[in-house]
Amino acid sequence: MQRHPVDLLSLIAGALVLGLGLLLLSGGLRGLPMSWAGPAVAIGLGVVILVAARPERRPSEDDSAPHDEA
Repeated sequence: MQRHPVDLLSLIAGALVLGLGLLLLSGGLRGLPMSWAGPAVAIGLGVVILVAARPERRPSEDDSAPHDEA
C-alpha cells in the first residue's frame, strides 16, 4: 500500500465533527443551550454535505457556442 498525501480539509472537518459530537455527548457548554445548538449544527452539516455532493457541471460540446448551420 502506497502512502498518500495528507488531505488537510478532511482532517480538519473530521476533527470538527469529532469535537461537536463530544460536545453534544457531554451535555454542552454552560452558556450554550443544547436545545438550539444541536439542531443548528445538524442543519448546518446537512447543508454543507448537500453543497459538497453537488455534481460538477462541465461544459460539453453541446453547451458551447451555438453552431451556425445555415
